[in-house]
Amino acid sequence: MFIHHVFFYMAPDATDADRAELRKGIESLTQIEAIQQWHIGVPADTPCSPRIRQELQPTLDKGRCVRFTVIMMRFWISFLFFQAMALPSSFAQLKLADIFTSRMVIQQQSQLDIRGWATPGSSVSVTCSWAGSTPLLSVADDKGKWQASVQTPGASLIPVEISVVSGADSILLTDVLVGEVWLCSGQSNMEWSTADSRYEPSQLRGSSYPNIRHFKVQRAVELAPQDRLVSDGWEICSDESVQHFSAVAYFFARELADKLQVPVGLVNSTWGGSQVESWISGEGMASSPLFRAYMESFPRDWAEADARMMKKIAEYALGKGKAWPTSADESAYQYPAHDISGWKTVKPTYAWDWQNLWAFRGTGFMATDIVLSERDASEQSLLHLGHADLDAEMFINGVLAWTGKHVGGASITLPPGVLKTGNNRILYKQKLNNASGWVEMGMRGAESDFYLRTADGTLSLAGDWRAMPSFNDPYYFIHSSNNLGTAVYNAMIHPLAGFPLQGVIWYQGESNAARAYEYRESFPLLIRDWRRIWKREMPFLFVQLANYEAGGGTSATGSEWAELREAQEIALRLPATGMAVTIDIGESKDIHPKNKHDVGFRLAYEALRVAYQSGTAPGSPIKPKVKFCWDKAKVTYPDAYQLQTTDKYGYVNGFEVAGCDGVFRYAKAEIKKNRVVVRGDTTGKPRALRYAWADDPVDVNLFTSDGTPVAPFRTDDWKGRTEGAKFE
Repeated sequence: MFIHHVFFYMAPDATDADRAELRKGIESLTQIEAIQQWHIGVPADTPCSPRIRQELQPTLDKGRCVRFTVIMMRFWISFLFFQAMALPSSFAQLKLADIFTSRMVIQQQSQLDIRGWATPGSSVSVTCSWAGSTPLLSVADDKGKWQASVQTPGASLIPVEISVVSGADSILLTDVLVGEVWLCSGQSNMEWSTADSRYEPSQLRGSSYPNIRHFKVQRAVELAPQDRLVSDGWEICSDESVQHFSAVAYFFARELADKLQVPVGLVNSTWGGSQVESWISGEGMASSPLFRAYMESFPRDWAEADARMMKKIAEYALGKGKAWPTSADESAYQYPAHDISGWKTVKPTYAWDWQNLWAFRGTGFMATDIVLSERDASEQSLLHLGHADLDAEMFINGVLAWTGKHVGGASITLPPGVLKTGNNRILYKQKLNNASGWVEMGMRGAESDFYLRTADGTLSLAGDWRAMPSFNDPYYFIHSSNNLGTAVYNAMIHPLAGFPLQGVIWYQGESNAARAYEYRESFPLLIRDWRRIWKREMPFLFVQLANYEAGGGTSATGSEWAELREAQEIALRLPATGMAVTIDIGESKDIHPKNKHDVGFRLAYEALRVAYQSGTAPGSPIKPKVKFCWDKAKVTYPDAYQLQTTDKYGYVNGFEVAGCDGVFRYAKAEIKKNRVVVRGDTTGKPRALRYAWADDPVDVNLFTSDGTPVAPFRTDDWKGRTEGAKFE
């Protein structure tokens, strides 16, 4: 199978008729017999990168353009051979690996392997302006690959150039800076842009930092390691371009640029919602007893991968070994007598992908029961739903009450008689039909978007619904970040392998919270794997998860997020690692906290300590010494930290103690002589102490004199909520 992404750009003043004509032309290509599957995305108003803008001039005379994304896949081998024979010779001309573009930053004082492709057997000469006039020589192998290595100089704000020549073909890279290069990776909180975080231009001052450069790797998954990636190249930081820089990475780079006075390059390879296993190489996964069996049965193609996904969906929705429903079974779903107690619980406020029904696209059912009074049922009412991407039908008590599409939300008037006194069944059926572009299953929106307004008031519909996918109507699976382990690595990290880095900054873990105990092994595996690939023990800095209500977990109920934070802390046992604690700057209702400045600043502090030997202690106190003395516990941190609390009475929040009964109770804590003394009401002598041990410990107020928070911890090793949960 061969998958090819094609981007068509139009001028910003293109009319709807122009777009329709282009789409018609694109659709005509799908009649080619060799194209087995295809997908045309929704046209997007897209910021053109400087490189794209330059290449498309004079067609484009402004900074924005309309882009169609077209994916064509499963070309027959004979078609590929024919195309290779028919392509003009310029198609096989000299090329550089995608990370090498003008305006790039290269790592100072390192071996730079400049690589690319040329006609097999052809000579390639590379001249670097800092290395004299004698060119480096290479010969393209039988696959067209070539490589030339050179030592880079010390950091400088003065641009250098790289010239590559092979026969009549040549490439000149200009405005290349030598400085510090960091790989910025993880999921959405690293991906989140400065615009997403609502930063004003006056806060960003992007034009003041032209020596910060940003390289964004576009999302992709592959079953095997790739040499090429998709990117618009390196961008110079400006007031305009900084809007789509990773916010965490930008504030990190800005702090380093100020402190070190050198150029900083950011290689942004991120994917929102991605799990850590997707970022580990196949070789790394196979080296671990934890994942070896998984890699031994890794799918050979996407058809096999999709079949496994459907099996996983069926086992989750129906139960292991259960027969799939028939079409007749599914037709009965609309009737209120149908038992939905075995369906899986979902929230209507976010898509199925994040509720264990990953990547499925097809027909789906959601149902909920509501109880109404006689007055509510006898008068007109208003049903309001949040956003959804697909066509839908709504049945109330077995009768079709509405059909349509509610992009952006829907208000549905229900006349008297539709609802009845007592229990009412609402069944929402979404259908794939001719949907195109990116679509998601389920609904989305704020809790306030889901309600039924009756004569007596407003009834929230934001609580639990029940969900069931259809196993009879047409369906498919999107190929996304979490379908398979190692697939993101193959497409988004492997093409970067060997490009010199100072280190990595990483913000991820939310998608692994349900397997937090296993993260104790999978996260260090990722770190060791990338160090093996880059052949050096490069600094690896990461963000400990911020506070967020998630599942509302506590010491009493079990907290997945607290266990994940503990697993992250365990990774500090590896050398050259650092952790930015953010337990104080999360948002209870938003998994994407807006404060990315402090996250970047704290990562930069760790970088200065770990990578640049600033000689300082870790930014946040991590694991204290705890001594139990009769009815109290004494918590001591190293002398380098001066403790303080933001409580005006001097009390420290967030501590819990447990006695011989193993039940944790909140405890009174105070700072005395730079130690925290904790007293609690326990059964017998205190046995265990925990601090900030919850998904969302909103009341934490223990800080150092520098204003950094003390990290969550526990003294016990009692079995947690996630022990036994495994990646499959």
